[in-house]
Amino acid sequence: MFKFFIALTAYDPLSRFDPLLRALQSYSKLPGSKTVYIYVDKAHEQDVPELYELIEANVEDLDVYVQIANASYEGYSLTWAHKADLRFFVTSQSFDFYIYAENDMHFTEENFNYWLKYKDKLKQLNLEPGFCRYELKNSDKIPFDNYKQWNVTGLTHNVWGDRPYEATTYLYLEDPDVLCFISLGNPYAGLMILDQEQAEAYIVSDSCDPHYSYLKTAHRNWPIADRSSMGLAFEGLSPHQEHRRVVPLTRTDYGLTIPEFALVEHMDTKYSKELSGDPSLITTFSMFE
Repeated sequence: MFKFFIALTAYDPLSRFDPLLRALQSYSKLPGSKTVYIYVDKAHEQDVPELYELIEANVEDLDVYVQIANASYEGYSLTWAHKADLRFFVTSQSFDFYIYAENDMHFTEENFNYWLKYKDKLKQLNLEPGFCRYELKNSDKIPFDNYKQWNVTGLTHNVWGDRPYEATTYLYLEDPDVLCFISLGNPYAGLMILDQEQAEAYIVSDSCDPHYSYLKTAHRNWPIADRSSMGLAFEGLSPHQEHRRVVPLTRTDYGLTIPEFALVEHMDTKYSKELSGDPSLITTFSMFE
């Protein structure tokens, strides 16, 4: 049976309990034992007893521990409060898999099964299974982190300011469900998942440091919160690689699309609202040329 360590950041947790609850209920369905640490900012320490009551009344099959972060973890730096515990558990080999996520990311058993299926196969190519984050706008899935029509065989222009991006496509002939894998311009997904071997590499890498990680993202200029879930995406790159995360593509009636198992929902609408005036709104069904 698998053993999971799951770390979640929850600033002012009672103000946005609904997405946290949905996230926890989804984690409870992962196949194995699940230990969840929720990191709450010091300013909302008084909310912890009520938070425990709400979780106990609504969530089963999880061992949940709420951790009050040190006051030095202010604002978005709260996203790094889990690193000391992560290092301890990884060093003691306490778990099989280690997940860190924002508290409003909906990570499912289907997402995990996809990652587990392909992680070792892609490792041979110095790649790792990635995810495409989206928000729901009505029934449309808006890929707001990668809001472009990506050229799968050439340059996509003006990805980072005036800087283009050339996606690398890897044909995959072993699985009828996947035509190929592709590296998107932005590998950020609001979460990371690591096995024991990957976690051991991560905790001693620059990506696990709030300062050195900034250098790894280069022109992407990721803020401190985003860098907390980099994992090994920017470690050990080959000369031609910008990052190691890839997502699968399959052929549908809409053309090339990312299958459901590689999509993760951001349980908010704040980013997709900014795109609401776009007359040709890009969805996960229309993001590849």
